[in-house]
Amino acid sequence: MTITIGERRNGVQVSRPAAFAPAETYDVIVVGLGTAGALAAIAAAERGLRVLGIERLNAMGGTGTLGAVVGYYFGNKGGLFEEIDQEVQRLSGAAAYTKAGGVNADLKKLALERRALAAGVELRYECTAVGVYLEHNEVRGLRWIGPNGPDEAGCRIAIDCTGDAEIAAMAGASYRKGRELDGKAQPFSNALVWINDGAVHTFYTDSGYVDVEDAEDYARAVLESACVHTHQPERFEERRKFVKLAPLLGVREGRFIEGERQVTFADFLDDKETEEPIFYAYSNVDNHGKDMAFESENQRDWIVAASLWGLNFSVPVPLGALLPKGVGRLLVAGRALAVDHDLAPCVRMKRDMQKCGEAAGLAAALAIETGVPLTRLPYESLKPRLLEKGCLLAANHKGMRDGQPSMDEAMPSIRWLRDEADIQSGLDGEKPGLAIWSAKRLGGAMLPSLRAWAAQTERVHLRRHSAFALALLGDEAALPALRETMRERDGFFPKTSRKYNQARGYAAIYLLGKLGDETVVPELIDILRSREAFKNVSTDVEFINHDDEYFFQYFTFALRALFQIADRHPAERERVITAAREIVDEPSFALHVTMKPSKDVNFDMADTIRGVVRRQAEAWSTSQRQRENRVAARPGGSDVTE
Repeated sequence: MTITIGERRNGVQVSRPAAFAPAETYDVIVVGLGTAGALAAIAAAERGLRVLGIERLNAMGGTGTLGAVVGYYFGNKGGLFEEIDQEVQRLSGAAAYTKAGGVNADLKKLALERRALAAGVELRYECTAVGVYLEHNEVRGLRWIGPNGPDEAGCRIAIDCTGDAEIAAMAGASYRKGRELDGKAQPFSNALVWINDGAVHTFYTDSGYVDVEDAEDYARAVLESACVHTHQPERFEERRKFVKLAPLLGVREGRFIEGERQVTFADFLDDKETEEPIFYAYSNVDNHGKDMAFESENQRDWIVAASLWGLNFSVPVPLGALLPKGVGRLLVAGRALAVDHDLAPCVRMKRDMQKCGEAAGLAAALAIETGVPLTRLPYESLKPRLLEKGCLLAANHKGMRDGQPSMDEAMPSIRWLRDEADIQSGLDGEKPGLAIWSAKRLGGAMLPSLRAWAAQTERVHLRRHSAFALALLGDEAALPALRETMRERDGFFPKTSRKYNQARGYAAIYLLGKLGDETVVPELIDILRSREAFKNVSTDVEFINHDDEYFFQYFTFALRALFQIADRHPAERERVITAAREIVDEPSFALHVTMKPSKDVNFDMADTIRGVVRRQAEAWSTSQRQRENRVAARPGGSDVTE
């Protein structure tokens, strides 16, 4: 047989012929024993498989142990991880162990390792995978470097739980990173551990952005984030004794594989979902970035126009989202599965990623037991195994679709509105998001009423929120109300979500750009130049912590709206790009935002803004050259209106 080894060298995937005669062969090799990988290894081994687990650090559990993120945010209950957590709780009652907030990280490492060893998992710590052996694009084994030097082993199936699809990338699988506009991922965080009153606690600070493929950038992120004042104050106090920095960065987003099935925000919004889920994810679109103006249109519609950042919903994830296209005998579990950037903030919670790992382990076991390739596993055979321990629960499918039950115990039931009177009432209040999106879902049937409500002048909420709904439907009857909202710099922040709502003033700017309103181009350019006008502005919004941050929102929404308008009106492009360059190319240009949860850890967004301007200029220049080439290729070089 012809064997090749796939590797990553200087950020590039390479393949070469390789001799491969491993001394050991396993049913399953799990690479990365973190949030997903620990559960994948245990689940596969408890089905009777011979399992090897490779981990570059010195313990199991990943973000939930070594990463010091010990609490649960959202995600669904049920599954093997709950048994582990119950064992941690039992151990926590013993006097020998230090008390801790959340799930005790050290005890969870212990509980995971005990369960893994009892199931027969062979553990290799401080080992880094450096190559994947392939035969006709099917995984046959792994190569790694550890305390004993280079090593290798064969396997029938590999499960990539590295968090960044490192094995899939080495195997040559396609993947994506970050958002469409500029490839930027969500901010990462750095957690620290401290002790007070005899109990261990944790704290994190979002610390900027990192490219997981760039070793130098990753090293910079580790060092800089460890030195922010929240982590390294001038003086440590008795009530907060420093213990350690977490040895694992809180990276929220890296690579996403191109899977046999993609799970996208666009499909969620269109009510398209799999009928064959292996688990349900559950959260809001928990985007930690503050540059929402540069996110996709779907995110801006949902979070900016409809103020729905904080609404939770469930996402059914199919097995195909764990199967990288073009590579056989390989599963990818954890946050690198085949979701898009827009939906990734929802499909990444610790509970759900533990379920993802368990589902991967069970799927691997079924494929090996039956001899059926992963891509052809019958769902009717896999589903009972998923149901057995609650990895898959019908009750986990909750949230934002018609006919579904309520959200979790702490949240009220959410239903899309159908009655016009209910929609009008919602638009006329301080929590308009549900009504705005419900009107959008009903489409053309709502246009006459929305137009009438947007034309009246006495009820400001009804007028402006109706205009938002009209804009989402692409109706220019929204323009008068949107223009007045922008001109007033309306500071109202909808109360739809529990936090991180967007001011109505710059939400209106986004919608003016969406509708391509060329009449407001001069006013938007003036906003780019009006920094002084945003001094000493008072807001009651949690994520606006200083004047610069408030101006940043108006600046970026105005900039992006100008680009959208000029896309539709090419005659405006030169004016728009010239004005933008005059401002952002100034050496002194800087705009700062704060990072969660600190109110004073600032991050300069100037380079991000400059990059957006540069890419837009290049795109328009390329478009103009292509147009000129098309004109030149026509008989007589005639120009035709396109």
